[in-house]
Amino acid sequence: MRTNTSEVENTVKNKKKGTLRGHLAQVSPDVIPFHPPSDGKRKPDTTDKTTRAAKSSVDYWKDRVRPRTLKNGTQTPELYLRLKEGGRDAWFCLNTANRATAAGKARDLWQKVKVQGLVAVLAELSPDARPARSASIGELLTAAKAIATCRASSFHQYEVSIRRLVAGVLGMEATASVFYHKSAEAKAWRAKIESASLDVLTDERVERWRKAYVDAADDEVARISRKNTAAATIRNARALLAPDMIKAMGDKLRIPSPAPLSGLAIGGATRRFKTTVDPRQLYSAAAEELSGDVLTAFTLCLVAGLRKGEADMLPWENIDLDAALVHVRPTKFFLPKTEESQRTTPIPADVVAYLRKKRAETPDAAFVLAGINPTDLDPAKGYRCPCWRPLIAWLRAKAFVSPNPVHELRKLSGSLVNSVAGLEAARRHLGHRNISTTAASYVTGSAAMINLTAKPETLALRIENAPAKRISQ
Repeated sequence: MRTNTSEVENTVKNKKKGTLRGHLAQVSPDVIPFHPPSDGKRKPDTTDKTTRAAKSSVDYWKDRVRPRTLKNGTQTPELYLRLKEGGRDAWFCLNTANRATAAGKARDLWQKVKVQGLVAVLAELSPDARPARSASIGELLTAAKAIATCRASSFHQYEVSIRRLVAGVLGMEATASVFYHKSAEAKAWRAKIESASLDVLTDERVERWRKAYVDAADDEVARISRKNTAAATIRNARALLAPDMIKAMGDKLRIPSPAPLSGLAIGGATRRFKTTVDPRQLYSAAAEELSGDVLTAFTLCLVAGLRKGEADMLPWENIDLDAALVHVRPTKFFLPKTEESQRTTPIPADVVAYLRKKRAETPDAAFVLAGINPTDLDPAKGYRCPCWRPLIAWLRAKAFVSPNPVHELRKLSGSLVNSVAGLEAARRHLGHRNISTTAASYVTGSAAMINLTAKPETLALRIENAPAKRISQ
């Protein structure tokens, strides 16, 4: 049995008769049965109402099922039933031309509507019916959040990216107040963005935004940065419209086809790691100038190669001081970025001694770094430890110009491992899924020097790294 759900949304032209626009047949369970007269004009049925069959009887419905007369004047071969409830109207195809069979189906359908309601029956019989309009950005975010299996911090980045993209496409100028998420301006800003339809994210409009955003750069260095930022924004926003996400959301939302952003060429957003900082001198300077959790956080990121989030949520139980190992693995409050991120990293004797002393000073601490209780933290919007701000300020004073100087420590760590143990060891040390990620963005480049004046038997290949800048003490 199927139903034409498009008719459910049409307005009723004649409420007394229940006639919809564009339909010539008049059918309703509460109207007088239709018996076509010989002269072609409708005449009322004078049958004694006391002799009519009850609605629960199949006989009652034999006169109420009929072919459907379409707008072009033709009639369908199948018999239909039309039911009304609460001002709504729907046609149901009974999938048979046999009147007795159709009457039985009509009776059962009427009883079902009486119990469940017309809307519920329509939803059950037409599970593939989708809303007539495309979903809004807010509706997409709500539906995606209910089924997303990624980390909360990752989903938060997807939300930020799609809002930023829509704002750019719509030409919405942002003021400083909209970046404070609790302000009234920020709430109004998000509401306006989330009310926009997914239809605004056409390839043409997104490409126009990307070109304008990149062209606004002051120089070529800034242009490269903006190009990478635009690519990352589109990539993150597109994660909410990935095929598996659309499939999981089912027919709850109407997603334009093809899905927005699916046809855009993003390209790589590689930011090749370049540094003139000598990590050994930086390590010595940190030992002299830093203390407490600031020094601990610095050490975990530079020596163990931990991500900021990994160090922020590192429990003491994940450090084996006897074996001199740091374990990155799932805990009650933390999920590593990928399966490859779950790793074990050896640490040197001086770091073991430092951590052993710190552990003795705080024997009851659950986490290596002090901070708020993880249950009070929104994992999508921040870190639990206050030590990161002073560490960032110190790194900037040491010639770190990256937007994320703490992450630069991790890259320095990977470069050191690469220089002594090779690229694959650096990949495992950093917990990357692909070695290409390590090579492209996490280790410093090097140049090869071939000495052609040497004797053939002594010909050697030497790797020269860029000269390191000394760290001011």
